[in-house]
Amino acid sequence: MTEGRRENMLINTSPRRPNRERVRYIKEALREALSLFDDMTVTVTELACLEEGCAPVETVIGLLRPDAPQLQYKLHKPMDAVDAKDLVRVCTAWGFDVQIAVFEPLT
Repeated sequence: MTEGRRENMLINTSPRRPNRERVRYIKEALREALSLFDDMTVTVTELACLEEGCAPVETVIGLLRPDAPQLQYKLHKPMDAVDAKDLVRVCTAWGFDVQIAVFEPLT
């Protein structure tokens, strides 16, 4: 791949702003469902995926804990499409047993 082509792939000509309400809701829902302590941080980021065969937009959810490895899970969909089943899948991948009813108001 030429350098010029690589630059074009990395430049987003129509930046998409994250839905702050959605970010806040996902973070708070996970904090409550997992009974996280104040020194633990949930991150929610929507990224453009440039890898071949990848969804054009993915949502990456992370959990930062002191003295523990970072946990991360990628959902191959935009943040606005993340639903209760997705959050249960995130929790399960991280080793937490959470029932879908905890996230039911998530639409």
